[in-house]
Amino acid sequence: MLAALCACAPSPPADGAKTGAGPEVAPATGAGTDAGIIAFTAVNVLPMDREAVLADHTVIVEGDRIVAVGPAAEIEIPEGAQRVDGSGRYLMPGLAEMHGHVPGPDDPGYAEDVLFLYVSNGVTTVRNMAGHAYHLALRERIASGDLLGPTLFTASPWLNAEQAGTPADAARMVHEHHDAGFDLIKLGSIPAAAYEAMAETARAVGMPFGGHIPEEVGLVRALEARQTSIDHFDRYAEFLVPEGAATDGLEPGFFGSGWAALIDAGRIDEAVRLTAAAGSWNVPTLSLVEHLASVESPEAMIAWPEMRYMPREVRDGWARAKREFAARADFQPDAARRLVEVRRRLLKALHDAGAPIALGSDAPQFFNVPGFSIHHEMRMMVDAGLTPYQVLATGTRNPALYFGTPDAFGAVAPGRRADLILLEANPFDDIGNVRRRAGVMVRGQWLPEEEIQARLEKIAADP
Repeated sequence: MLAALCACAPSPPADGAKTGAGPEVAPATGAGTDAGIIAFTAVNVLPMDREAVLADHTVIVEGDRIVAVGPAAEIEIPEGAQRVDGSGRYLMPGLAEMHGHVPGPDDPGYAEDVLFLYVSNGVTTVRNMAGHAYHLALRERIASGDLLGPTLFTASPWLNAEQAGTPADAARMVHEHHDAGFDLIKLGSIPAAAYEAMAETARAVGMPFGGHIPEEVGLVRALEARQTSIDHFDRYAEFLVPEGAATDGLEPGFFGSGWAALIDAGRIDEAVRLTAAAGSWNVPTLSLVEHLASVESPEAMIAWPEMRYMPREVRDGWARAKREFAARADFQPDAARRLVEVRRRLLKALHDAGAPIALGSDAPQFFNVPGFSIHHEMRMMVDAGLTPYQVLATGTRNPALYFGTPDAFGAVAPGRRADLILLEANPFDDIGNVRRRAGVMVRGQWLPEEEIQARLEKIAADP
């Protein structure tokens, strides 16, 4: 299940970390999408199991696994291996989108395009929160190499009061979703008694549960239940409003925006203490709120370069939603700005306290183009006070910890899944450098940037 650990704060480099202390080698395992051997040569490695730059290294990939990492002078490149020149470049692990969505069976072509949009931006793992049996088949096709896409972890269909409104129904739905092969329970709004039965059953079968917190449950009870993940900072704003505050019948609104003026930031410390003690993960999705709160017009946002990869009806829907939010009584500029400010302060405080955080942007929602939106999210996290390294840790090693598989992926090290991004500049210096790709590797399949751009052009050309 969940490993309630966090590697949020930077670890000091080991002695000699800048140049490496010798090669690391592991046997190849698994049947990747490319059975050949690929060598990244003379590259600067960002291992992400610590904050370090390993200069002039060679990284050998065989099948879907990294098999050797070490100084160039100490690693022998197998005869016939494909060489990728890393001179002056930086090699880091692929990123995880921990609150993403993949379309369902109504438009398989669109679903496959979305999978590629993730990969094209170096997102090699997606915790898919869409919740449909169709995604179970997609997960297996990707794992077998039949379909190019990020490694998928699949959430169950949204658990709501209609399906799981009683304790018995909630427990039954957990068993059904577990038996179907879903990786986690996706939470919507259910009564408190049903939530308790859901949590007890999920723990009994070893199934994570996360997403939203039902209004009737609230933050404290969700933390007491050890909810695996809280997405979008759901119910934190309501907790930060002191008990007895004069809400005057106002609804909390969009993630607490209706009560934003009543928030007491002094309560952040208590929220952080409770969260850290519970070990519950947060997937902040800052961009979900910040794109809606932005003073930028819908027309200007729809003109962003990455928007050309989304269907027109999706873009039109986002623009319409932003206009509608601008007209809502609970999302006026002062409330929106206050909500953004509080969410950023909460992120920094949670991180500083060691509460576990995983990167996620909620794509494709509200101007979040899959893959591209992770760059917006990371920039917002830096603006909230995290360093680029700390942000990258939430998208690499932390997701591996979340899934309880710290040695499976999320680092450039022997034995890890060969999910890699080759960059033209160091992202520790500027998080924007993650956009400056020379190519992406997903489960051992190497995609040079020119191939990525050619596929993206085809997607853009498809009306």
